[in-house]
Amino acid sequence: MTRKIPTPDVYRVIYLIALCFLPTQFGYAEQSNESPPFRAWWPIVNKELEAGTRGFATKDSAPKKNNLGKQKYGFGVGFTDRFFVEVEGHLKKSSDGHNQFSAIEIESRYEFTDTKAFDETANPIDIGLLVGIKLPKKRTDSYELESRLLLYKRAGRFRNTFNFIMEKEIGNGESGQIEVGYANQFRYKLTPNIQPGLEIFGRFGKLGNLSYSKQQHNLGPGIFGFIPIKDGISLKYEYTYLLGMTESAPNRTLKWLTEFEYRF
Repeated sequence: MTRKIPTPDVYRVIYLIALCFLPTQFGYAEQSNESPPFRAWWPIVNKELEAGTRGFATKDSAPKKNNLGKQKYGFGVGFTDRFFVEVEGHLKKSSDGHNQFSAIEIESRYEFTDTKAFDETANPIDIGLLVGIKLPKKRTDSYELESRLLLYKRAGRFRNTFNFIMEKEIGNGESGQIEVGYANQFRYKLTPNIQPGLEIFGRFGKLGNLSYSKQQHNLGPGIFGFIPIKDGISLKYEYTYLLGMTESAPNRTLKWLTEFEYRF
């Protein structure tokens, strides 16, 4: 009986799956203070299915800022070329060292501008809106509402994504003020697979009491891209090494995102 040898494509899929979930094997303590929003969402929406994970982990000489992080798993659907919904589960490390489910987050994105193909003249700017809510597992915890203005600019091989963010806690005795933050990603499209760049994340605190120095801000180089697997299926990845820019930010933060995408 002839033994069938797996094709290189099979090995590549196995490798990509392992790469996707490698960071999730490490447990991190839940961030006790308000960390920056470690993702710059695109306003561009496609008809597709997405499934993946994202998170971050910190390193610092101060124990209160060391080994902090968060892990999320998500699944999303682009129902049209303008409307996308994603559901994410949050994990945090418990006192016994195991990762436990802590919250679920529901986010929807709407694209206002028409997406242009790469061989078409780019829009002056692509615009979208994200609205989300985080539902905690513990009934005693507060809910969190989030809205983002999503902006995207394509100029030659350069890409810039900017999010202006507003968040508010509600319920369970909480009625906090609106908090303001931002997320910014610069990329250079060397190839579709490899796109080096830079990311900046941060918060300014609550409206009426805005501050740069008292909040966390992070900046650092990253590598981004899409790895095709077969027709319509690809792996999106983002890995960034961030440095703390303010006193309250950890010295170093590793941020990652890996998603399988299927366009239909």
